[in-house]
Formats: sequence, structure tokens, C-alpha cells
Amino acid sequence: MTQPNGSDADLQPVTLPQAWQRDFTAKDGSRYRLLISVPEGPAPARGFPSMLLVDGHALFPIATATAHLQAQRPEATGIGPAVIIGIGYPGERPFDAERRQRDLLPVPGGAERFLDMLAGEVLPAVEKLAPLDPARRSLAGHSYGGLFTLNALFSRAGLFEAYVAGSPSIWWQDRAILAREEAFHRAGDAQRGRLLITVGGLEQEAGLPIRPQRAERLAMARMRDNAAEMAARLDASGRVACSFVEFPGENHVSVIPPMLSRAVAFALAGTAQDKVAAA
Repeated sequence: MTQPNGSDADLQPVTLPQAWQRDFTAKDGSRYRLLISVPEGPAPARGFPSMLLVDGHALFPIATATAHLQAQRPEATGIGPAVIIGIGYPGERPFDAERRQRDLLPVPGGAERFLDMLAGEVLPAVEKLAPLDPARRSLAGHSYGGLFTLNALFSRAGLFEAYVAGSPSIWWQDRAILAREEAFHRAGDAQRGRLLITVGGLEQEAGLPIRPQRAERLAMARMRDNAAEMAARLDASGRVACSFVEFPGENHVSVIPPMLSRAVAFALAGTAQDKVAAA
């Protein structure tokens, strides 16, 4: 890490408490970087609740700090200690455009392969560091990551207990994800977990002057309407307990911190009971 020009020689890099990273090579040879936060103290008898984030370099620091803060006041937040896992790529870029398209989009050899790797390789690797409760696993992503989260729910319901789809790219490929949603509805079995869909209030109509091409793209993507409509359908279906939150005044990038704060509160709701039981 390079210090700012003219910096005090005593300046030291800042690190997240109780957080580590390690490079990880999947069985297919793909290289990833795992970012892991493990709480201090003993695990609950059934293991820690966990939250898995795609686009780890962008989302993990905010989610980890948020989860740590909320766990400090369990009587107010209902949140207890949890393992936070980010899956990213070697390097320091918040988003790796090429790699994330390969991993997150529902195309042959894409999202399903990546989901298999998360379930069969990443989670078992983290289990070696801290015991995880399989009944309290959650998955969260933003944009393409939000689309990936929806696809994971539709194709592998039950793998996670809670899903958070932040600003999901439902528009992708002329809303191809809707076919998977329809198949999910047709399955018709019991309710499978909880889903939170979020979007920024300025993701469909910008709050400041923008170029006509950009305005057309926002209108085409229908980020807010697509998200709200899907949430309404899913909530009415009885297949998943679905909530929808719109963050006024936030665009596709600025919405990430409030989305993650709400994601932690949603995914880890009720985990403070672990702390009470341990005491």
C-alpha cells in the first residue's frame, strides 16, 4: 500500500478487525480471493449464521463493518455474531467486469457452475475455519450479483435460508430471468426461505441532468419497476417470504451502503438469541 504524498512516517495501513483473506483455486482451475470475517469467541452449538457476498471486494468491507456494529447492540438490532464471507478475484478492483459476467449471469457454464463452486468448495473451505449453521446461511449480491441471487433462489431453493437481491439486473437479455421465475412458481411446493429485493429511487429516473442516451438506458432497464413487480409476484405466490425496499435519493452505486445495512439486518435477524443463550 502506497502512502499519500507528504505523509507522516508514522501512518500505518488500516485493517478490518477479525477479517482475513486468502487466494483460492477452484477445482476447475479458476482463481478467486476469499475474504472472511469470523467473530471472536466460541461458536453457538449449531454453528455461526453466515452471509455470503459475491463481488466480495466491493461488498465485503461495508457488510463486515455493518455486521460488527449491529452485533455490538443486539438488544436494539436483534443481530448477533456471524461469519461474513466475500468471494472476489485476485487484484484490488471492486468489480471485475469480465470475471463477474462469466460467474454471475445465468448462461451455460455461468451462474450454475459458480453456484456449485460456492456450495461445494467455498462453504466447506470456510467451515474449516469456523463452524457454520447450514440452516442460517444467506446470499447477497448487487446488480449482476442481485440477478445471480434471484437465479440461485429460483434454481436451488433451500440452499440458503435468506436471499438479498440488491438492484437486480432483471432487464438482462430481455428479462430472461422471468422464465426461471415462472418455473419457480410452477414448482408449487412449500415456502422456501426469505427474499429481500432492494433498489435505489434514482435508478430508473435520474435526479440530475443526464445525457439522453443515459436516460434512455435507465428507462429501458426499468430497475425500480422490474424489481417492485417481481417482489409483488413473489410475495403473492406464497413460495417465498418476499420484502421490497426502495431507497429514495440513491442511484445504482450510492445505494450499495444502505442496501448492505438493510441486508445484514434482514439476513441475520434474530441471531442475537445466540448471544443471549451463550451468556
